Amino acid sequence: MSKLFNQGDIIQPLVGPNCSDYVVAHATAKVTPFRTFAEVSLLPEILERMRKLGLNRLQRLQSYAWPHLLKGPGHGVLIVSAPRSGRTMGYVPPVCHVVNSILAANRRRREVAVDLLDISHGMGPIALILVPDLNRLAQVAALCSALMPKKETVDDVGIIVTRVLTVPMECTPDFMGAWLNEIGVLVATPARFAKACKQGAGLLKLNQLQVVVFDDVDLMQKEELKLAQQYIPSMTNSNGTHHHPCPQVVMVSQHYTPALLAQVRRYNQHPCLIFGDILEAALYGGMRLLVNMVAAVDKVTAVVKLLRQRPPAEYRTIIFCAGDKEMALLVGSLEYFEYDCLAYYQTVDLSYLDKVSSWTCDTRGVIFVCTDYCPELRIRNAHTIIHYNMSASWGKFKNRYLFLSDNVPNVLTHPKALSPPATATDGRILDSLVLLEEGNAKELPKLVDLMQLHQKLDPNIVAMAVRIRKEMNAMKTIVKPICREILGHGDCWDTMCRDRHYLHEADRRSSAVPCSGDIKVHVLRVYSPGHYCVIVYEHIPPGGKWHDLHPAWNFPVLMNLRLTEERVEPPPRYWPPLHQAVCLWKTSKGSGYTYERVRVLSVPLIENVNLVQSNLMVLVQAMDNSTRRFETNCMSLHVCPDEYVSAPPLCMDLRLLGMVNHMGERHWADRDAQTVQDWLNTAPVDHFVQAKVAFSTSHTIFATCMVSMIYLKTLKVFNLHLNLQRAQVEAKMSKRCDRTKEKILKFFEEHIKLDAPPIPQDPPELEKEPNSCEEARVVANGHKEHIGEDMDKSPPSKQDTSKMSDIVDHELKTGRENRVRQERSQEETDSAEETDSELEPKQSPVMPVGQDQPGESEASDIKKVPIADFYDCLRRCAALDRLEEMEAVTSKAAPCVIAAEPKEEKPKQEKSQKLKLETVSARAGFTASNAARLLRRAKCPDVKYYQTLGALHLQVALVDEKMSYRTRLIESTGVFFQATPIGEYGSESCEFFVNTGMIFKGVQHAMTGRTVYIELQKMDPGYYPTPFVLSKFFQLNYDKMNVEEKWHQRQRTNLGQLMRDYGLGMVQKSTAKEECSEPTESESESEDGVERPEDYRKIDMN
Repeated sequence: MSKLFNQGDIIQPLVGPNCSDYVVAHATAKVTPFRTFAEVSLLPEILERMRKLGLNRLQRLQSYAWPHLLKGPGHGVLIVSAPRSGRTMGYVPPVCHVVNSILAANRRRREVAVDLLDISHGMGPIALILVPDLNRLAQVAALCSALMPKKETVDDVGIIVTRVLTVPMECTPDFMGAWLNEIGVLVATPARFAKACKQGAGLLKLNQLQVVVFDDVDLMQKEELKLAQQYIPSMTNSNGTHHHPCPQVVMVSQHYTPALLAQVRRYNQHPCLIFGDILEAALYGGMRLLVNMVAAVDKVTAVVKLLRQRPPAEYRTIIFCAGDKEMALLVGSLEYFEYDCLAYYQTVDLSYLDKVSSWTCDTRGVIFVCTDYCPELRIRNAHTIIHYNMSASWGKFKNRYLFLSDNVPNVLTHPKALSPPATATDGRILDSLVLLEEGNAKELPKLVDLMQLHQKLDPNIVAMAVRIRKEMNAMKTIVKPICREILGHGDCWDTMCRDRHYLHEADRRSSAVPCSGDIKVHVLRVYSPGHYCVIVYEHIPPGGKWHDLHPAWNFPVLMNLRLTEERVEPPPRYWPPLHQAVCLWKTSKGSGYTYERVRVLSVPLIENVNLVQSNLMVLVQAMDNSTRRFETNCMSLHVCPDEYVSAPPLCMDLRLLGMVNHMGERHWADRDAQTVQDWLNTAPVDHFVQAKVAFSTSHTIFATCMVSMIYLKTLKVFNLHLNLQRAQVEAKMSKRCDRTKEKILKFFEEHIKLDAPPIPQDPPELEKEPNSCEEARVVANGHKEHIGEDMDKSPPSKQDTSKMSDIVDHELKTGRENRVRQERSQEETDSAEETDSELEPKQSPVMPVGQDQPGESEASDIKKVPIADFYDCLRRCAALDRLEEMEAVTSKAAPCVIAAEPKEEKPKQEKSQKLKLETVSARAGFTASNAARLLRRAKCPDVKYYQTLGALHLQVALVDEKMSYRTRLIESTGVFFQATPIGEYGSESCEFFVNTGMIFKGVQHAMTGRTVYIELQKMDPGYYPTPFVLSKFFQLNYDKMNVEEKWHQRQRTNLGQLMRDYGLGMVQKSTAKEECSEPTESESESEDGVERPEDYRKIDMN
């Protein structure tokens, strides 16, 4: 258990307001509490472990629970208290005591037995603890393991004893074997426990179960709880003939309900109720809690009205005020209405306590008035409490109900104890009135949340509580990130959660984030079956057409290249950090990037911004490489240039709305996410992922459907390959939950209403690509708009982004491209029919860019460009421009090569300006249609790659030996390759462009047979992660990797031998097998012959 759980995270500090020094304990017999830790009668080894862990302080709640549970079977407990109040420790030590005692007794019986067959062997757990979710499961299991540190023990007879065991998602053979032996404590969720019992029906028994604990029973789903109880022998309703012992039943809850009391009384002969929350104890006693919103001048009238309904002569009444001034004014007003008052001012002496004692015995119709600052008072028998002013804190407000704790009836001994006295004119024994005004209503939201669990409230009071909560949230200076539990389930069970549970202006989506319609995404990572990290690259609004969103795929690489140039000064440190600010995070050396763009989510309170705190920890979220959240110190944050701050995030979170774990748990297992990732990785190469958007926030897109589609070229139809939601349901991984969906929609209801429906960009009569995610098979339209035309019809905000974009658009539409278009116009017209037959939706190496196809009627007016040519077409265009500037191409060159005009020497300033224009053109998405027309249809060749310490090696396999090729480095990180046939009837051209994410200083290449060998020399030697997994035509050369590994092994062996010869250090001796092994294959050898020919053509990178 120590490997799975960290005890430092489990044993969390208690919260002061939740830990009361007073409890209300009711039982069928008198309960004598432990007064000190020395009186605790637990096993010595358990007490010793508690002392080492610092758990030797006895809480008031534990002092009543421990002695009652140690009495044995039939003595169950219902603990009602707030989290972090010591309620878990209220049952864990006694449970461990019972488990260790029974395990020791069983071991002694087996040791002294003459014949083991005469001993009844127990099977299954001794104690069963059911918890609502996996987080709670980890905490309770770690705490039990801390008190029982021994994992497993094996007796001489072969009985394996497991001290603490958690139920896995699936019943493994190891788990079944442990169950068939002996288990001390079994910790599980209700769904996992029921599933394990169902899978092991007839094999797994519970014949030695002594204790059953339901921790946080109010958070468990009723259906799953009822199903789990059916597998507990003593709780089943079946009339079987087998006799099973009745275990102790312990229930822990945050709030009291009569149903919990009925459960405890049903399964325990001597139940006990322990309330660590005094307000919950008062509600259990039948107290009526009234809330009245009145003005300050009307408070006295409201008090007099209640006093007339409940006369002080019959009901002992206490009124709480904020201070002595309010007390004096209230006493004077009540005396005007002929009510006698006993005011306990803070200036009174000890002799005044005698009057209080006499009032406690006989009120004589006198009203007691006091404040919260009088701990010396020992009043416990009040009937009516009036809150003239609210307390300064929620904890002090709940402690006021301690004044009526002795009048809380014990329903275990007197079932009719809630009936009023015979002389009473009211129908209740206990009553409480809260008077609120605009100035002191900040505690109203908490009060309303509590009251809604026990009684109905006036809708006006509820609406006012919502308004006050919004106002208080808007006044908060420290804004936390939104809770992930709300994003996934619509609510949060953790009352001590530190994240944000309300909407903020930062959650409003930007105009670049789609809020309706369908989107095409590239899935980068699967966090869980319902949560994904994606890049959105196409969108179709309702009634509109598909349009490209132009994500900046190479943005992280280009940003790092710009910021890490030799002549560029490193960005300064970022201080002070601000909420939602965009900055740069300096990554570690092995991450592949120097800087990563992040957004600040949460910043602690900074007292003095002029004093830089380098070790201040802030919470940030990645924007471009992933959407992970992590904490970092301010020393790693740097100022982000303005040109990168305004760029939208490349990655987004996508969540499936209403999808939850099929077992009802709050989280999925890690292997479920890996399973979904494998589904996407094994999909066809030309598939694309499409999702239907329900609504969006600033960081998350909520989708109602997510599918993987493929285009069948022969039939010209779109076919559904994989419906992720349906596949998860069939694999018993997830299920649809309408209640979760409603809660999420209700939480974001305000922002959903603010998002106006988008205006369709195209007339509804135009035919468009199928956009329904639910359809299993969609027939493609016969006539579709051209992709280049779609890009030209993009919104104005996409086209006129800056002056530089206009310059680049003008350069691409004029000059050489215009001349080439005029020269080839006749050729394009002649080949229109041929191009039309070849033009089909095709998946690019990274993802599909579009699915639109031109119809035959458009062949004479619009140039048909294959969709495959649009894959990074602008970057290839920039690569061609640079090649044609450096190489003179004759008229006999390949068809896709454009002859360069004579050039004149240009000044350095003009060259620098042209280089900048080319760099921008490589990133401008709206010029894709124009740039792609320069390129001829070409396919991607098969490429094998492997790394060495100083270089990246590529082996390009061509279809024919009679081909000419050329290759070049683009901005020291990208590789461009193009091969064209020699002659008129040669093979088809092939080309590719990849961004390696590495920085190179030079390139060497040569061709042997039909294989081109390319060696890219690294600027900084080392092994770097490769992004080629996104390019399907790239394959890893495993043979060369083995050769490289053998070469390293040989080098290490030679170095070790050399060190042993000279006596340098202690080196392990190589085995005899290594000494007599044959020489490994040389690194320079390969499948096709020589790996590094002597006729390399070296290219100067400067």
